[in-house]
Amino acid sequence: MSPIDFGVGVAGVGKYLPQEVVTNEELCRKLKITPEEIFRKTGIETRRRCSPDEHASFMASSAAQMALDGAGITADKIGLIISCTFSGDYVYPALSCKVQQMIGAKNAGSFDVMANCTGFQVGLGVASDRMLLDPSIEYALVIGSALQSRYLNYEDPNSCIYFGDGAGAVVLKKVPKGYGIISNHVFSNPAAFDSVRMRGGGSSFPIRKENVDQGLQYYELDGLEVWKQVVQNQPKSIKLALERIGMQISNVNFFIFHQANLRLIEYLMGKMKIPMSKTFVNVQQYGNTADASQAIALYDAVTQGCLKKEDVVVVSGVGAGFTFGTSVMRWY
Repeated sequence: MSPIDFGVGVAGVGKYLPQEVVTNEELCRKLKITPEEIFRKTGIETRRRCSPDEHASFMASSAAQMALDGAGITADKIGLIISCTFSGDYVYPALSCKVQQMIGAKNAGSFDVMANCTGFQVGLGVASDRMLLDPSIEYALVIGSALQSRYLNYEDPNSCIYFGDGAGAVVLKKVPKGYGIISNHVFSNPAAFDSVRMRGGGSSFPIRKENVDQGLQYYELDGLEVWKQVVQNQPKSIKLALERIGMQISNVNFFIFHQANLRLIEYLMGKMKIPMSKTFVNVQQYGNTADASQAIALYDAVTQGCLKKEDVVVVSGVGAGFTFGTSVMRWY
């Protein structure tokens, strides 16, 4: 087997956010809590919501096209498309195949990854692994897409206050060896499997007219369990990903986290004794955009000049299940 003499790094970034802004004040019209309570608990002030004629494929393809433009390439150069989502247009086929059709990526292989809110990070790992093993793939497209507003019960304060809609994307390309994605790590703790879920539409709970009033089609969330899972396990994921390449937390220049809750990110950074200046947060504006949140945060960090060549960048998240994942990049 010939040695791998290249790395895989980010060539272009993109995002898409719907126009409609949902404020805490609007949510509280149906909730027995105040806007101030939502902000104190989550740090979230607004989130975005799709219009009836916007779909996951529209958001994903819009973010993808922006990433292609940023990379300076056309869609026919893409050899691989991975969409990270649990809210595609249909149960199947894959959202990636629809995006491929919409952007005209005629030479790509396409499939979806479902790792919930750490989906984008898992997608980065899968795509970089594929590119390293198949050098014929010059460029790959990784998309995080979340259209969640249609699965929220706006009378449930345990779930609806957090989530928003959006999509983010990156184009990956070959870079010099030692740059780009230099470590990936994923592990899971299924002991809390049912703490964040949407049962309706699954094979165990198919939606029928006789059960549609049971609320199975909505998100169910145990926020306290999410908090426990993150603070116990996400630092472990980051540490293990860094250890694989002989690094420590102190070697990291910048962190991109899943944007679940500003208070949780603040607590996590404090637990690791890292100043908030070493991370980027936009959950205040967009809410928790699930699979898309890391991609959107990465886009904002890149376009606002937060990352520079040689920086060691950690992308880390947690998803329902619970799945924890971390990718480490040397920025190029």
